[in-house]
Amino acid sequence: MLSSMFGGLGAGSLAVPNRSNEPPEQLYATQLSQLQEMGFFDTQENIRALVATSGNVHAAVERLLGNTGQ
Repeated sequence: MLSSMFGGLGAGSLAVPNRSNEPPEQLYATQLSQLQEMGFFDTQENIRALVATSGNVHAAVERLLGNTGQ
């Protein structure tokens, strides 16, 4: 139940696989906007980071900054 309540908050929505036919620009539109507001303006790089992190903005920022946690 909690996953259905919090699944769409930009932290890797559980609904992503069901909408995989949507282009990532639409699927991650909110997250892309958030990244741009933070100063990340390379849309294609932002999309790659969001796809790799299943839409998790925090993890995408870490990835964009080169902090992979390793």
